Amino acid sequence: MMSAKGDYVSVEKDEFEGLTTIEHVRHCRHRGGENELTLSWRRNIRQTSDRMILDLEIKTSRAGGWLPSKLVALADDQRIELNYLPNKIGEYHRGDLYEIGLFFLEPAPWMMRTLCDAASLKLKLYSSEKNEHMLLPDQFCTQLQLQARQFYNNAFDQTQYMDAVTETAPRTEEEAFEEYIARREKRYRSLCSYRLIWGMVWLGIISGLCLIPVFSTVSLSNSTTDLAIIIALLSSLSWVVPHVQILWIEQQKNKECPRCHRRAIKLTGYRENVYQVRSVEQIVNDRLTGKRKSQQVTVTDHEVTQDFTCMDCRHKWTRSHISRGF
Repeated sequence: MMSAKGDYVSVEKDEFEGLTTIEHVRHCRHRGGENELTLSWRRNIRQTSDRMILDLEIKTSRAGGWLPSKLVALADDQRIELNYLPNKIGEYHRGDLYEIGLFFLEPAPWMMRTLCDAASLKLKLYSSEKNEHMLLPDQFCTQLQLQARQFYNNAFDQTQYMDAVTETAPRTEEEAFEEYIARREKRYRSLCSYRLIWGMVWLGIISGLCLIPVFSTVSLSNSTTDLAIIIALLSSLSWVVPHVQILWIEQQKNKECPRCHRRAIKLTGYRENVYQVRSVEQIVNDRLTGKRKSQQVTVTDHEVTQDFTCMDCRHKWTRSHISRGF
């Protein structure tokens, strides 16, 4: 198997099967309700056939799945119907389903040119269930058409649609959001490493200051001691600053779905169970004398479990923590 990669497509050649596969390196993704759709362009070339394919992957949290029947495209005033061919149905994380299928574009060059040349492209995906459909947003259609033009230039005719491959493709809102999440995760890991290193350095400085009077025969003056304390406090900022930034990032992540990082989360369940009963010493006011005194008080810690659901991607997850008594 041989492989090559261009600016917008990847090429794989299987000499044993006599198959050349050309795929666009980027995909178009859309989340709507319980479904997440991913469309991508592909061309399969054999000695006896040359087929243009639009691949579709569906991830759904709907019971029983969501199987499409056809994709209808309105390219200006021309209506194009593409029948759906299922390829694989399986199960992934926490019982949700994924379905992989495809649409054949025949004849390939003419069909691709029709979609690429359209001044207005609209797409509607029909379900196998009666009267169910999904109208894809305009931004998604524009991005898919741009990738179609890039694919046609790289896979069919390099003299066509030069503006699609020479100009910088505009980033979609989804791509910008994914880049932001990737930068934040990289920053988070960097801060954790930075905090660990400076935490060890700061503890070493404090330990050194504590051991100086023990092993040194020379007594330090008050000014020298004060200066050492100031240096130790200033060095602690090297640990405190990244620690505060880490806490802020973790607070933001707690408000998001762990899968899609959207904030459309909903609390669906709340449970409290007794974790432990312990005795602590607290300062209380004596009712007779009015004076404060120390007293043993029994407190109860609870294990709190919360169930969440993302209203965007329908992902479900559980969080647990220990709620300490006073």
